Amino acid sequence: MKEIVVSNEASNQRLDKFLAKYLNDAPKSFIYKMLRKKNIKLNGQKAQGSEILAVSDCIRIFMSDETLDKFCSVKGVEFFAGELNIVYEDKHVLIINKPRGLLTHPSASSDRDTLLSRVLSHLHKNGEYDISKESVFTPGLCNRLDRNTTGIVVCGKTLTALQQLNKAIAERKSEKYYTAAVVGEIISKGVLEGYHSKDQKRNISSIKNSGDKLAITEYEPISVKNGYSLLKIKLVTGRSHQIRTHLAGIGHSILGDGKYGGAVKGAPRFQMLHAVSIRFFGLEGELDGLNGVVFTAEPAEDFLFYQEKLFGGV
Repeated sequence: MKEIVVSNEASNQRLDKFLAKYLNDAPKSFIYKMLRKKNIKLNGQKAQGSEILAVSDCIRIFMSDETLDKFCSVKGVEFFAGELNIVYEDKHVLIINKPRGLLTHPSASSDRDTLLSRVLSHLHKNGEYDISKESVFTPGLCNRLDRNTTGIVVCGKTLTALQQLNKAIAERKSEKYYTAAVVGEIISKGVLEGYHSKDQKRNISSIKNSGDKLAITEYEPISVKNGYSLLKIKLVTGRSHQIRTHLAGIGHSILGDGKYGGAVKGAPRFQMLHAVSIRFFGLEGELDGLNGVVFTAEPAEDFLFYQEKLFGGV
């Protein structure tokens, strides 16, 4: 029998979510079967799995050591030489300036060097991420950038921070701004709205007139010169390829974005889209001090070089 006393770090989540992390090699069907058969109890009582855990709750798992070893595996962490460009870090939150060419999350088992793996490696080396069998929490990234988009990515280092940050983003209690250079001259600000759709096989998104996933993008020109525009973009919703698709849809593809028509003469060989800043409001408790703070990530040198070349001093 294994007895687990819920810590502050593991509290405020559903019991079945906790068990899925603890018994990380067990099928969900097995976990629910153990709950039904009372082989897993919460505070000495039969549990459904939907209970929200509180600090000092007691979980008892009535299984042999051999069965526990079978379903609890040590989490793997890949260690890579690639450094993190850290914008801000405290004991709850890590904010990174993602480089171009790096996936945010792995999309296949062969994707080992990703921003997430570098973050977990960084936290493990600093003693802030436990990869033992007893660990039931993995720090997570709260927003995703395309492989060739650079800029701000936010990580919740604790369960409470991750939940709050994800909630703020989902409830639009954050402001995310991008800088983009596009084909064509845009002389006034505007708002783009539509419904997002994605072809998963081709990894291409589109904006349609109807659907379930609303996409909203606001933009305004910073500089317009010689057939190009430098834009400040507010990402209101966060759909896959949203900014790239929205701008391509009005004939202003992002320079260097070959997938959506931006590989034109004079364009750089990379897409000029950078997540420049993020600001949160509505965070509570230990994260309250982050409300209203604007976290900013400087674009890469090649981005700034082309920005100067195309638009001069901005």
